[in-house]
Amino acid sequence: MQCFSPIEIEQYLLETASPYKQEMAKHIANCPRCRSLYQEQFEEQERWSSELFVEALPDSFTINVMAALEHEELDSESTRAAISGTKSSLFQQEIESSSAHVTVTENPSTVAAKGLLKRRAAIFWKPMIGVASLLILFSAVILYSVPTLAETLRSLFTHNNVDIGLLRAQELGLVEHPNIKIKDNGYTIMVNEAVADPTRVVIALQLYGPDGKHDRNRLVFGSENSIKIKDDQGKIVGKMYDMGATNDFYYLVAFFPEPLQTDRITIEGRLTQLGNPMANIPLSQGRWNFDFSIDMKEANKKTAITPLKGSYTAPDGMTVRLKRLTRMVQGVRLELDTELSEEALVRSPGELWKQQGLRFHLEDMNGEVIQTVNTRNVTKGRGMVMTQSSHSGDRPGLMHLSYTFEYLPMDKPYTFVFDGYFISERDDASVQFEPSKLKAQPVSFRFDGDELLLRDFTVESPPNTNGEEVEGSLHLDGKLRNENLQSEWTLKAFNGKEYAITMRGASTTENSSGWKDGYIRLGGPDLGGLFEFRAKGLAQIPDRLQLTRTVVDRLYTNVDWSAQIKEEIKKP
Repeated sequence: MQCFSPIEIEQYLLETASPYKQEMAKHIANCPRCRSLYQEQFEEQERWSSELFVEALPDSFTINVMAALEHEELDSESTRAAISGTKSSLFQQEIESSSAHVTVTENPSTVAAKGLLKRRAAIFWKPMIGVASLLILFSAVILYSVPTLAETLRSLFTHNNVDIGLLRAQELGLVEHPNIKIKDNGYTIMVNEAVADPTRVVIALQLYGPDGKHDRNRLVFGSENSIKIKDDQGKIVGKMYDMGATNDFYYLVAFFPEPLQTDRITIEGRLTQLGNPMANIPLSQGRWNFDFSIDMKEANKKTAITPLKGSYTAPDGMTVRLKRLTRMVQGVRLELDTELSEEALVRSPGELWKQQGLRFHLEDMNGEVIQTVNTRNVTKGRGMVMTQSSHSGDRPGLMHLSYTFEYLPMDKPYTFVFDGYFISERDDASVQFEPSKLKAQPVSFRFDGDELLLRDFTVESPPNTNGEEVEGSLHLDGKLRNENLQSEWTLKAFNGKEYAITMRGASTTENSSGWKDGYIRLGGPDLGGLFEFRAKGLAQIPDRLQLTRTVVDRLYTNVDWSAQIKEEIKKP
């Protein structure tokens, strides 16, 4: 997966990011650049959260409230109306996410005509600001004085955190309350909510420090800290990771590529280390281990299967077959099979044919988009792709693919629209260039809709390398029509020595208005500079080099197929 822009990282934190939340989280965890951007955005969100949701009422709160009131010259009649909520109130308070603002609403019984309101605007704003201050301060008093409100804010089911699957689980009474509370070395781990079905497990975990405040940066999951999921036979079926979707708790999720088939699962937490060196938080040791079980029988009863029919063979040799829908409490799993012709297999020898993916979208009978998968269209679907899986069949060319969605309509038909597919194939597209002249005379690489511009070549030494060796660095920017998931490149010197390429830099998807177009943009001013192809061990700038793409994730969009889906639910 490519690196993300600051805007995409911010959208990821605010729950409006790309549908591939799981893949994004894994990329951020392993990419220094994206992890740094994530930390910056996270700290900004944390500051807003700490300002709105302070853990304890400060001693100076009452003094500050009274001081603020003393300095406001309020019209007594409008003040009483605003606080009491009578029909003559001129204000409506709206608190949304991390901001509070006041909007003026006209009341015919108070303002006879808009002209009067305009003429009085100059003398009206000062008392209005005073009433706004009162409303915000009284809201703060309520927040501090009612503990249940604070507890509600820190829930899986708050406005900013909830998704359709969690709501459905709540409606069906499938939310568990394990009430885990483990304290060691001054820190307390709490788990008060958990939801599970054959699709996924979600838990809300909080870490409180010695000062009693929730600490969102100190717990890092890895070799020292893990939360595993076991079935009723003790087999590990999943591992939880932090989605980072909220500052109020650790939003921990495990997705299952195949629906679980077990009557009970056990959530087993092994937490032995707190601290985050990347955030300059020192390490400390302790034991915050816990485990609890969740009965899956009721969730399993809510699982239903619908067989699907329909197939299509694309001009270049891929056949797609709809297989079945599995509807579970928290999601819906769509399964398809793909099979390549003998001619298509020749283009993807060895194991390359297994590296493939589909592009499609789902729309209702009015043409409104419900879901999109792997498209670059700007249209947003109603839900998200929670997870996807692929594994090979019992003969070359056959693949079993699945996509699990948060939401698909159950009571109305909808349409599967096939937009294309991509698959790793052998390639030999290449270009020769003189590295020392690139800065003055850039060289183009243009093949099959991909357009790169080679702009410079340098030799980089540690620590500005991917290891301890010197690396040659080809600096470039441009756009790719094809995918860039499993592509492979080499640099070859004219003495015959060949160097494998690793990629470094930022890239982003260039949105499109159509379903079959759009590009991946590599580097550029908006992404922090040029993209780089790094060649390990290339210690000197040679006279000439040849850049060759040996494997391409070729994109095929010359397809034309759609199929209607209507669920006829059958119990498994």
